[in-house]
Amino acid sequence: MKSKISGKTKNEVSLSWGIWFFCVLFLVSPALFSQQTLNTIKGISFVKKPNNQFKEYYEVWVDQKLDHSNTESKSFKQRLFIGINNTAAPTVMETEGYAISNTSLPSFMNGCNYISVEHRYFGRSQPDSLNWDHLTIQQAASDLHHIRMLFGQVFTGKWMTTGISKGGQTALAYKVFFPEDVDATLAYVTPIKNSANDSRLLHFFQSISETSCGKKVLAFQKLGFRNKAALLNEFEDYIKEKKYTFSGMAHEKVLEYLLLEYPFAFYQNCLDCERIPDTTALPIKILEEIMFAVPPKFFSDEFRSKLEPSFYMFYRELGYYEYDTSPFKQWLSAENYSNNIFAPKNTSITFDTNYLRSLNAFIRAASTDRIIFIYGENDPYTSTRPVFANDNMCLVFVAKNGCHKSRIKDLTKEEQETIVGRLSKWLEWQLTK
Repeated sequence: MKSKISGKTKNEVSLSWGIWFFCVLFLVSPALFSQQTLNTIKGISFVKKPNNQFKEYYEVWVDQKLDHSNTESKSFKQRLFIGINNTAAPTVMETEGYAISNTSLPSFMNGCNYISVEHRYFGRSQPDSLNWDHLTIQQAASDLHHIRMLFGQVFTGKWMTTGISKGGQTALAYKVFFPEDVDATLAYVTPIKNSANDSRLLHFFQSISETSCGKKVLAFQKLGFRNKAALLNEFEDYIKEKKYTFSGMAHEKVLEYLLLEYPFAFYQNCLDCERIPDTTALPIKILEEIMFAVPPKFFSDEFRSKLEPSFYMFYRELGYYEYDTSPFKQWLSAENYSNNIFAPKNTSITFDTNYLRSLNAFIRAASTDRIIFIYGENDPYTSTRPVFANDNMCLVFVAKNGCHKSRIKDLTKEEQETIVGRLSKWLEWQLTK
């Protein structure tokens, strides 16, 4: 029997409606598409997770070579989080410098896809045995390249990277080694060193110590050192209560490290000069201020394993900073206060200048493009911000009165609009702020 409306049999009509229903289901169900597609990618495993910011969200483990230059290399599992909204939209790859701590797509990128990549040797992305020779910035960049090649099969839109601080260093290294992999890079508060101990940081502290707030910070350090014996009594009670140990380091020296680190932590974290205790403060109040800015747990054995991979990278390739101890010599109990105490023990580290030379040559090259940096005015690392040859295609913004916590929201409305407009152009996708 023929259908009156189409001339088709009932079976043919049913079949047509079935095909139509399946097609609609396929189009409106990203779960069906994305999960099936992920199943076709070799060398990964994944678990679906809830996240209201995305239509689909997964914890993913990727097989990575320990040594990307050796096809016979052992492998390890690298942890990612992937959020899928629209596979034709831009993909934002957040390059962590450490373990994954928070996964969130910036509001102006709503509707885009998102990949957060835990750095090798951190968090749950550690090899079975820690061969430090394979913890290099180029190996980390190669991890990202491998991820880009794998998931480029899924996400067909433009790609951008973003990272904060050491994560920004990772994003920049990826751009150095694989300049054509992504279409834009947005780096926050990212230090770009020119040597193992960049002198620009020392000049920053010398300059800021001449300001009214800087003078107060320096005076407070000296107050702490002058009262070190009284502070140490309070400190002993504190670490006993917390059950902290410090690998045999004398508690007096730990306290000295806290005082030496105080200015860096103070400016980096947007602390207010009004909170600094005056000379009439009791020892416990002085100590509380020091530990508020520089928590002792960061120096403890409990926390050391979390710091070792980053300090290995700092003292091998990325550079770090050291303290100017000259104003405090009369109060110090030792000669050496290098931050290399946080690097892995029983491991010889020789600083390799090759990467920083390549990085700075890359920054100076006229061909370098599509990078945006955001800094905070009072962050010590802002002193190491880049100066580009191509300042039309690479932009640098500094948030007034900002610090290491400065983000795009801390810029002026005009600056935010410039960034969103430039990224929209590079990604060929209209972003909104």
